[in-house]
Amino acid sequence: MEQWNIAVIGAGASGLMAAYQAAKALGPGSVLLLEGNPKPGKKLLATGNGRCNLTNLHIAPQHYHGDVEAAAPLLARYPAQRVMDAFGGMGLLCRADGEGRVYPNNLQAAAVLQALWDACREAGVTERWAFPCREIRPEKGGFLLHGPEGQRLFARQCILACGGKASPKHSCPGGGYALAEALGLPVTGLRPSLAPLKSPAKALRSLKGMRCKARAALYCQGEAVYAESGEVLFGDGALSGICIFNLSARLGETGPAGLEVSLDLLEAMEEAQVLAYLQGLRAAHPQRPAGELFAGALNLRVGWELVKSLNIPGDKPLLRLGDRDLARAAGLAKDWRFPVTGPGPWESAQVTAGGVPLGEVDPETLESKKHPGLYVTGELLNIDGDCGGYNLHWAWATGLAAGAAAAQHGKEGERC
Repeated sequence: MEQWNIAVIGAGASGLMAAYQAAKALGPGSVLLLEGNPKPGKKLLATGNGRCNLTNLHIAPQHYHGDVEAAAPLLARYPAQRVMDAFGGMGLLCRADGEGRVYPNNLQAAAVLQALWDACREAGVTERWAFPCREIRPEKGGFLLHGPEGQRLFARQCILACGGKASPKHSCPGGGYALAEALGLPVTGLRPSLAPLKSPAKALRSLKGMRCKARAALYCQGEAVYAESGEVLFGDGALSGICIFNLSARLGETGPAGLEVSLDLLEAMEEAQVLAYLQGLRAAHPQRPAGELFAGALNLRVGWELVKSLNIPGDKPLLRLGDRDLARAAGLAKDWRFPVTGPGPWESAQVTAGGVPLGEVDPETLESKKHPGLYVTGELLNIDGDCGGYNLHWAWATGLAAGAAAAQHGKEGERC
């Protein structure tokens, strides 16, 4: 039976980084990297629309959700610069945009994967693709791993880096949670995050494919939960866009009912200013149809649908709109509510919310408290971040920490 010092299960972001970090310390022939897909890094290639927003200069606990307090020390130990230095050591140049989002200098996710895999090979990592791990069984001195066709491997240490359930076409979804549960590790409830928000609002059917700038706010039972400005994309039965995705990340902070999204379509103006604008428009262009009330301020179709939502006929002349009609229009432009029934499906989500509680692992090394020698990284843990490179940063940070800890334990074992 094959025997290895360290087996890393999953060749995504955290797995590749963990394998590299461990092999760099232990040398060739010490680390085996297993991946269920035919090739490594499939999901990584799709991140950031193929540009790979790999970290953010503003890494801080407030951009994360889940077991944030437990994750804070690790985030402090691994700031953005430490991740950038790790990639710099692989030969990858990085650059930050004006909002702190860090990308590879050539804006190619493929370059990030190439740098990682080149570094792994140079460090002597042994790879095995199309090898989904079916079972991990603790044995004396390590772990017995079962492969897809009865293959068995033994590893003194094991790093679980299988990724989450989100975007299943780019991964082997959910397998890591089953492996963790079979080992007796608890897993919290899982839900899609950084996903569109589903809504039954009729207006969405007419607005499918439209985009507009807005300040989007999530409400639960009438109480504001979180708000963010950005581009909102209207879909048939859903709202999306980066600001909406970040609202979806806050669903764990709300109850299951009474959810709404409020869109302020004219964020730069107070409601009184919007009303004054509409009154001036009526005075200057009395014969224009009501459906064009917001034609000079908003996306044309969005403006028309806004008027329609007020039950005002689109062909009604502006001169026939009273001050009350205009006040209602101004109010709706500043606070257009859409009922929310939950996040979109796993296929449309970027990350998984929930996972193995951080209380189950050492906060510095990610080593399981139940099974010494077992490490849990990345999306498998009960931490998820906002859009902007925060989730990939968590993957790199946990991979670096787990890889370094496993290597150190491996060296200590050799000395014994």
